Amino acid sequence: MKTKFLLALLSAMFATNQIASAEFHKLNLDECIDLALKNNRTIEQSVELRENAKWISKRQRRATGPSLTWSGAVNKIGGEDYVTRRTTSKLNYEHSFNNTLRLSYPLYSGGKNENNIASAQLNLNSADLNLENTKQQIVFDTTSAYYDVLRNKNLVNVKESTVDLLQKHLDQVTSKFQIGVVPGSDILSSKVQLANAVQSLVTSKNDYDNALATLSNLIGLPVSDDLLIDDNMSYQKVVFNLQDCTDYALKHRPDGISALYAVKKAEKDIAVVKSNRLPQVNAQVSRTFNGEKLFDNDHNDNWAAGLSVSWNIFDNNVTSAQVQENEATLRRLQSVYEQTREKIELDVRKAYNNLIASEKNILTTQIAVKQAEEEYKIAQVKYDEGVGTNLEVMDAQEKLTESQTNYFTALYNYNVSKAQLDKAMGVPIYIDVILYDESVQNGKSADLALKDSILDNKN
Repeated sequence: MKTKFLLALLSAMFATNQIASAEFHKLNLDECIDLALKNNRTIEQSVELRENAKWISKRQRRATGPSLTWSGAVNKIGGEDYVTRRTTSKLNYEHSFNNTLRLSYPLYSGGKNENNIASAQLNLNSADLNLENTKQQIVFDTTSAYYDVLRNKNLVNVKESTVDLLQKHLDQVTSKFQIGVVPGSDILSSKVQLANAVQSLVTSKNDYDNALATLSNLIGLPVSDDLLIDDNMSYQKVVFNLQDCTDYALKHRPDGISALYAVKKAEKDIAVVKSNRLPQVNAQVSRTFNGEKLFDNDHNDNWAAGLSVSWNIFDNNVTSAQVQENEATLRRLQSVYEQTREKIELDVRKAYNNLIASEKNILTTQIAVKQAEEEYKIAQVKYDEGVGTNLEVMDAQEKLTESQTNYFTALYNYNVSKAQLDKAMGVPIYIDVILYDESVQNGKSADLALKDSILDNKN
């Protein structure tokens, strides 16, 4: 009675979920990906990092242009000398306002300004590629979460079918026991099996709810919102060549090209530090005037135009230490670049191997499911006819549940492995990395490089 009551309660709960699901917003995989690309917080943060890099680049470019400064001071005048001059010259003021306007333009910085601009531009280029890499990661995460929902949904169906089969078998055993055909131990073992299956169903439903919450979070919807993924996992054979995938990844992975830009930026940063050993030349025009009032010139007024030169001839080897510091950073980034390329090859190989293994498991588990279904039918018939045991039925049922679980797990692994391979290869989401890099190599700005490389189906 307790078992039937628990089953009825679970059925009522699931029925309630089904009623509520009629109000759920249905989403397919493409719609989930679109929402994630628009709403995901990680992408939002990467966009702001790109914005930050853009303004750093603009700041460095503007630093090479003219600058106009004003400085001023106000003083109260007094003292013996002033009193004497005031008496003899009949001065009648006690305050003096001083003003200086200076227009300066950098003529030569030893390469500092030029290399600062190049370094900031490479930083912006890396931000573009890091944003693309973030979007590719979010697409993979969303795809993986989407298929995790489908897997758990299918596993709930498997567990419900198992509970249903075991309940029917328990009813059959009870009938046989009442007429004295089977021992009471058959009823006890069947009830235990059914209770375990009910517990497993509760766990599966919880996993399904958590998978939905995870997907909702990834696509930027409140986890409390109603969401229905009305789709089925399928197996569609794809043909990939490992070497082709690896070659594609080494050319297209945004993090690989970004790591190369980081090396080039470090080289520019070294040149910036070395420029401290060279003279800095500025053209300057200034006007200085002062008077009794703020912008008056009744005391004096003069102007000057010329060049200013500064040269740090000796700094106690501070610049040399900074050069060594930046060269160590360069060597580290060169190692990071090589490590990134090695990781790209490893990522592709692992994703490729997972895809092949999952495909084999799908074919194997398909056969296993059919065999398990046939075995269960035979065990049921034999038990019904009195030539089989209760243990054989329960064993066949366990094998059936296990084979069905393995099949849906293999389907999940295969679809996720395809998405994993796409991520490992750097399949573009927003920009074509090769076209972007070509534009950068041709000396184009980041904005123009983006314009040249944005895909038609941009997100």
